[in-house]
Amino acid sequence: MSRETSQETSTASATEKAARPGAVERLNVALVAEAADAVAKLQERTGLKKVDLVNRALSIYEFIDAELRAGNKVIIRDPDGVDQIVKIF
Repeated sequence: MSRETSQETSTASATEKAARPGAVERLNVALVAEAADAVAKLQERTGLKKVDLVNRALSIYEFIDAELRAGNKVIIRDPDGVDQIVKIF
């Protein structure tokens, strides 16, 4: 195991930031099979990269969670005009 000096760390951080514009935090996540399948299906349908899909999913989840905590309801309306309330546990 090697130790990085603070200069090496800051140089690597600057290089990573330049390669990933807008990146604030980097995560390494192990997905369960169902989530991995969802990512694969979304990539096929949208052509987006995994990182973009995960960023969007987290943004949507945060929005929905905030709305539900504020007492609002999330409703999906199908093409026939039928509403369904979305419940997230």
